[in-house]
Amino acid sequence: MLIPLVLKETIEIEEFHYQKNDIVTPHSCLWGDFNFSFNGVLEFSINQKVFLSPPSYGFWIPPQTEHCSVAVDEQITHYICIRIHPQLCNTFASECKTLSITPFFRHTVTELLHQKKLGYPSIEYQQHLLQILLDQLQFAPCYDQYLPQTKHPILEPILKQLAEPRLFNKSLQQIFAQFDLSERHILRLSQQELHISISEWRNRAKIIYATSQLQKGLSIKRIGYELGYQHSSSFIEFFKRYTGQTPSQMREI
Repeated sequence: MLIPLVLKETIEIEEFHYQKNDIVTPHSCLWGDFNFSFNGVLEFSINQKVFLSPPSYGFWIPPQTEHCSVAVDEQITHYICIRIHPQLCNTFASECKTLSITPFFRHTVTELLHQKKLGYPSIEYQQHLLQILLDQLQFAPCYDQYLPQTKHPILEPILKQLAEPRLFNKSLQQIFAQFDLSERHILRLSQQELHISISEWRNRAKIIYATSQLQKGLSIKRIGYELGYQHSSSFIEFFKRYTGQTPSQMREI
């Protein structure tokens, strides 16, 4: 792909630290934004829709898209915003998307932030890192949303129960039993409103919770038990299937 401008003039990286409930007021810019978290979760509101941005996934916002966000984690959220010049945005989606990111991507950003603090002593190295960063973003697996949300009067209270950590050790059927609805009807609503299965939605909610608990220093055994796994190995296998990393590897990042 031909790059119309020097990458250091077309890609900017900024980092932020948010306390719980810190709000970024509605705004938009001419550049596109790719946002991701080193730790913690941000909740974005765009066109009356809610999007979550958990670790291991980033959030692409096209140019001139008004958005606002709020930090929802108890701990300080270390957040990264990668701004991309409009001339590069034609290689990205024209609507908001969730992108899967790898440990290598996170390490690339870490190195770029380190070089930024040094004043970018080598322009060639900076250009090389930015090209690697851009390549990874352009080829990252892409989703409409990681954890879709809804205001549907029937489905919304069910999702609140499914996302409640104290209930993670209960089965879907035990949760559904609290509502005067057939399981078949709930499953149909999930596909209709969320475009994913209700079991997949709950698994993703568990991953977000597990990631936040890892960052707080809780043991892998305890987190696995809270999620309903009797054996740590089963939890580790589940976690790696969704994130591409073991819980220990995630904690080290």
